[in-house]
Amino acid sequence: MLLRILGAFLALLALAASGGALWQAAREADDLARFPPPGELFEVDGLALHLDCRGEGDPTVVLEAGLGSGSDSWFRVHAAMAEQTRVCAWDRPGMGWSEPAFEPIAAEENADRLHALLETAGIEGPLVLLGMSAGGVFVREYYARHPQGVVGMVLVDSSHEQQGSRMPEFPDAGFATVLRLCAWVQPLGLPRLFGAAEAAIESVDLELEGEAREFAIANLSRSHTCASLLAENEGFDAEIVDPSAPRSLGDLPLIVLSQGRGLEVDEAAGIDAELAEAFTDAWTELQLELTTLSSRGERRIAEESGHVIQLDQPQAVIEAVADMVALVRAEGTVPAP
Repeated sequence: MLLRILGAFLALLALAASGGALWQAAREADDLARFPPPGELFEVDGLALHLDCRGEGDPTVVLEAGLGSGSDSWFRVHAAMAEQTRVCAWDRPGMGWSEPAFEPIAAEENADRLHALLETAGIEGPLVLLGMSAGGVFVREYYARHPQGVVGMVLVDSSHEQQGSRMPEFPDAGFATVLRLCAWVQPLGLPRLFGAAEAAIESVDLELEGEAREFAIANLSRSHTCASLLAENEGFDAEIVDPSAPRSLGDLPLIVLSQGRGLEVDEAAGIDAELAEAFTDAWTELQLELTTLSSRGERRIAEESGHVIQLDQPQAVIEAVADMVALVRAEGTVPAP
């Protein structure tokens, strides 16, 4: 009798899991129909990668998003920057509209993949590389491996290759554990059913509204999102513990745009005033070091912004790109339009 009850229970679980997976797949298809990719998909390394290019002219500005983010993270600045020149945002594997890879990706591999994507899309340069947060590490690696045609760089509150060993440690919030659990149950639709994406957006206070918020919910609710976020975090963790300082950029024109607000106190998250001050001081030191990577480095402060400057103070990003484009055109690095 006990075996029969256990068998029936397992059968019900299997049926529920199957039904959840079908429901999740149907909702994902609905989301894709509501939010089709704004750019084009190109096959690189066996993956369909999304590239969203807007505007015309040289140089082409290539946007590298922060950790766990994709081309949609530039929605407040992409169109405005594209009034100046061609601006292309891409999605790393598993982000935005790109297919997932389900494995940690080193900065070297990321750089080679982006280079192959640009070649496949017929974008040869001249290029201005723009990297936000973790994207700053990625674009510096791109320049180290593929400097041909790169005429300028803009770093938006960029991460630093040594921050893992030089920044104060945060209290462990169990983020990786949550992602691992989510990766198991997300294909069954459970996070979607219980509104996990909505809760995540509220918890980080992104102030998204309307269609931007609806897309963010759909994006976070995909079957592979948690697994892709986990892989991105694991891969990036290995990139920020370098024993040596970041490599020189020579005399490459460089704008380092840094946040002005610094880390805010959050007692609930274990961030007291002492930790917030220590973090902000260390971050400032690293931002100054990044500015010195080029003999032509210029540092700017987005006084009203936290870490995600393109959302908090988008005009600062737009102006930095416009100034960099004007500079390389004036110097004759690229022809004027």
